[in-house]
Amino acid sequence: MKLLKNRIFLSIICITIAAVISFVLLPRFYEDKSVTVMVLRAAGDIKAGTEITDKHLATVEVGEYGLPEGIINDKDLILGKIALTDIAKGDYFFSQKLGVFLVNELFDRIAKNNQRLVTVSVPSIAAGLSSHLQSGDIVTVAVFLEQASDGEDSSPQVILYPELKGLEVYSVENARTQDTAEVRKQQSESQSSTGDPVPKAITLIVTEAQAERLIEAEYTGKLHMILEKRGVGHER
Repeated sequence: MKLLKNRIFLSIICITIAAVISFVLLPRFYEDKSVTVMVLRAAGDIKAGTEITDKHLATVEVGEYGLPEGIINDKDLILGKIALTDIAKGDYFFSQKLGVFLVNELFDRIAKNNQRLVTVSVPSIAAGLSSHLQSGDIVTVAVFLEQASDGEDSSPQVILYPELKGLEVYSVENARTQDTAEVRKQQSESQSSTGDPVPKAITLIVTEAQAERLIEAEYTGKLHMILEKRGVGHER
């Protein structure tokens, strides 16, 4: 009798659990799965580097259950941002896919203005303004010719082409392609640094015509930097 009573008691417990699952938990589970929300998705394929506008967004109704975590569903957090990667049609928007700039503010400005980057070498410490030159500075590039271009006068000359005035420095590197500004910073903070702050290569922001002139000058003479003014926002 005691065994029978235990079996009956266990049966009642099992039936009760089954009833709770069937009439309480399962309905809530399916109810949660049936809840829908409005979300933002890509209206079409978006290439990396594209600025997101209204035409790139589509509002669709989807089930709330199983939505990925971290999706952005606020237009204000999407519009005007740059796609950092390719976004396929129907994709959700995540913070990892969007940014203010594709690379950085300066590089994006260069691309927007249809400008070019050209790197030139400097033949001596003096030609590169010793260790004083830094990103953002405005320079004139003088060209030293050992022989006059007309061939009549063999004496050396310095040419200041109008198109090579007022050029902005993008970066300055030493012989090991290290950023000289970073080397100076490490040295000023007494950090261990084997870098040399003296520039050997300077990258300039130029137009196509200026790029052609610089390349020509690089192979026909020696280049010398003349500092016009310190770039805005840079330390002296």
